[in-house]
Formats: sequence, structure tokens, C-alpha cells
Amino acid sequence: MFMKPMLMTEHAKPFDDDNYIFEPIIDGHRLQLSFIQNKPKLYTRHFNDVTRQYPELHNVPLREPADVLLDGEVAYVNPDTGAFEFQTLQTRYRMRKEPAIREAKRTNPVQFFIFDLLYYNGVDLRPYPLLERKKLLNRILEDNHYFKKMFYMERNGSALFDLVTHCDGEGVACKRKDSVYSYGKQGGWLQVLSEDYKSLKLVGQ
Repeated sequence: MFMKPMLMTEHAKPFDDDNYIFEPIIDGHRLQLSFIQNKPKLYTRHFNDVTRQYPELHNVPLREPADVLLDGEVAYVNPDTGAFEFQTLQTRYRMRKEPAIREAKRTNPVQFFIFDLLYYNGVDLRPYPLLERKKLLNRILEDNHYFKKMFYMERNGSALFDLVTHCDGEGVACKRKDSVYSYGKQGGWLQVLSEDYKSLKLVGQ
């Protein structure tokens, strides 16, 4: 199962708003994890199948058996520094040979930061408000070494932006609590990037 992803629109400055939640932007790549009848399938935002590349994500830590579709970011976090290493993740993404993948699972395991629940036990959750989807996600999914529910903060987007950028992060995602999940860029999901990351994007263009 795959659902076309909702994307963020760029916004100029951080802000505070009771109608929004705010999440740190993770330096990884978008991932959907379909877990239907205990069978995992992993897809990038462009519907590339990467199930083989990340075997450590095949066992989903659900509190009870369920069919789910999870949306989030996969990343590699250096265990010594706590820093996200995109190049290490890219190396994992490009691997095709099973022995190398098994070794990389042991030496450079990835983590999946889940920020949305799109499907649960036969129900398409996209028409439901974001905060309801998040609350259900929190009830059914446990965190472990490989799976992390995305941290979010209500209202205080400016404070989270200051904290993230102080730690050299990319910026924050700003999402309306009542937003439904729709394909493409929608007004309900915004991103505010740090000045350093904006400069890197311009250099890369």
C-alpha cells in the first residue's frame, strides 16, 4: 500500500499559533512503511521500493497486531555525536547486495521518525484531522531503537525553531492541527528553514 505524500510549502519566518503543531525537520529522506498482514513494504516519496535496504525496519513495534501505513523520515543518527549523517543514509539507500545490507544493519542502523498514520485496520485516515491521527499513532505504536514517534510541540513554533537551529538543524515543520492529508503541497503544512540551510539549498541549485 502506498499513498501519494502530502508536502510542505516554504514559509519565511517561525511563528507561534494555537492552531498548529511544530516538529523538527529531520535530515533524512521521506519514507512510507506499509505493514499489512504482517508483511512490511517500504517506499520513498517517489514510490521507489526500498524494503530490502532497511531490514531493521521490518518488525514494526505495534502494541497489538494491526494493519497500518506509517509516514515519516528515515535517517542515520551517529550514536557518538547524535548528529544526523545524510551521506551515511545515502550509502545505505544505494546498497543492493544482501551481505553488505546485513553488515550495514549491524554497523550503521537507520531510524524511522514517524509523524503520521495514514491507514489503520481497513480505515483510510487521511480525511481525519492531523491531531486525531497523531493521538491514534501514539496509542498503537511503541518507540524502540529503530522506530521513533516524531516529537512535536503545540503553539510554540518560534521556541522550537530557535532550539533546532541552535543545534544546527534544518528548521521546523508547521502543521495545522485540523489538517487533512492531501497529495502535494497544501496550505496546512509549512516549513521554516534555517538561514544556513537555505544557503545550502541555493548552492545546490
